[in-house]
Amino acid sequence: LALLLNNRGVTDTFDSFSRPDYEKSIHDPLCISGMSRVVERIIQALNADEHIAIYSDYDCDGIPGAVVFSDFFKKIGYEKVTFYIPHRHKEGYGLNIAAIDSLFEKGVTLMITVDLGITNIKEVEYAKNKGVDVIVTDHHLPHVEIVDGVEKQILPPAYEVINLKKTDETYPETMLCGCATAWKVVCALLAHTRSRTKDEVGEWGEKISQIPVGWEKWSLDMVGLSTIADMVPLTGENRVLALYGLKVLRKSKRPGLRALLTSARANQDGLTEDDIAFTIAPRLNAASRMDTPELAFRLLSTDNPAEAHEL
Repeated sequence: LALLLNNRGVTDTFDSFSRPDYEKSIHDPLCISGMSRVVERIIQALNADEHIAIYSDYDCDGIPGAVVFSDFFKKIGYEKVTFYIPHRHKEGYGLNIAAIDSLFEKGVTLMITVDLGITNIKEVEYAKNKGVDVIVTDHHLPHVEIVDGVEKQILPPAYEVINLKKTDETYPETMLCGCATAWKVVCALLAHTRSRTKDEVGEWGEKISQIPVGWEKWSLDMVGLSTIADMVPLTGENRVLALYGLKVLRKSKRPGLRALLTSARANQDGLTEDDIAFTIAPRLNAASRMDTPELAFRLLSTDNPAEAHEL
């Protein structure tokens, strides 16, 4: 088996590949380039009662990523948050000027993207000029231009960019999906506030620090779902996220997820990678193709079983 892995180009050790270990393989989110600034800006926004927008993609990576943020804001009880998902056919992929105008009119001063934004240079500049700080979290390749005969990444002029494919990134894993990248932000918020005093992080920072240790693992159902659905390599940290994501998916009490599994006649206790890739993900992606992506977001984020079955 070790020889087979080697022949397949898998660089994981045989032990880490065959027996993924959460504690050993999940890296410190605060080691990600720019993460400390992101955490401090979000805590600042919370303490200043700013209106925050989560702007996510409309597929089975961006939507679960938005749900991860929804879980977090619900947990701390912060309600001044708007979730925006562009319409696949009317707006297309990524940030757009009309959406930025709409969020600005609602009073949004901080916008966090999920699974998009890395190539939206003009749109981020537009938001910045209107006084909206943009934090880009994305896993797609940045825009590249040839400068003096050398390829150079051109990043959007955001407040900060969280993207593991930046040329100066030192984080050990480069292939996390968009949802996992968003989850890392939440994990970083938890880690940062738990190591600080109330005077350093303020009232909302203290609320974050009081979230029970390990709570973030319950969001691994969304991370595992996206990791498998987005077809990122199932090696390294992704292998751990997929494995433990499946464990949480099999136990998840999300009303929407349970209703979807019932509708699809999928056995939650024995959920497999095939169920995710060929049964669950296509149904969630269908929302944006046949109607609006908000349907899938509402389904995964609702706490109401009756609403879940209706959706």
